[in-house]
Amino acid sequence: MSLPKPPLSSTVLRQPSQAVGTRRLPSFGATVQTSTSSNEEPQPDVKQALRDTFALEFAEIERESREKGLLEGRQQARTQLNEALAHQEQQWLKKEASLRTALEAERLQLARLVEALGAQQKQLMASMEPLVGRLALAVVTRFLGQHAETRPLIADVARQAIEEHQLVGPMRIRVARVDYETLLRLAPDDALLASFQVDPQASPASCLIDFGGGQLDVGVQTQLANVAAVLNGGDGRVAGA
Repeated sequence: MSLPKPPLSSTVLRQPSQAVGTRRLPSFGATVQTSTSSNEEPQPDVKQALRDTFALEFAEIERESREKGLLEGRQQARTQLNEALAHQEQQWLKKEASLRTALEAERLQLARLVEALGAQQKQLMASMEPLVGRLALAVVTRFLGQHAETRPLIADVARQAIEEHQLVGPMRIRVARVDYETLLRLAPDDALLASFQVDPQASPASCLIDFGGGQLDVGVQTQLANVAAVLNGGDGRVAGA
């Protein structure tokens, strides 16, 4: 079998003809032509055109989304705050109920204690009443005796009665001679001295005040009798005697 002979240098190689509608592949050394003519304008960016066209809509959607997020955040925060406040209120109510129960128990205990002290006080006063009566009468008697040694007792008793009964106008204070002399000796400058008069029938420590509306007995013996009547309960003798 004989090998084919190489083509001569003057031989021209031709490609077979290409039918209409078939695509012709470029050769390695050929230049690729673009389908865009040099006179045509470049196509605009579709994404950028959409962004420019719907810019207002996108901004509105963004604003609504932001506002919706803020509203939901506020509502969630408000809900959490209300739940926390409700929980705190329940805790305070429980604590208040516990304190009220404790205070009521303390009040009942104090009431029982006061009642017991009142009963003991009544028993103590009942047992000490005779002793208190004798002691009070002895103190009053001794006080009046010491008072007579340093101040004119009749003058003080009369002055107190005049102030207590609000006696006004001219009046006579009738006393015994011995009390009048004591008044002159102990209180010669007393403003009430001019109203005192010696009553020959008056006993020592007696004092009768005559005024426009009547007569008032404020003698020491009368005052002691009133004190004894109060201490004795009106039975005419010292309690416990």
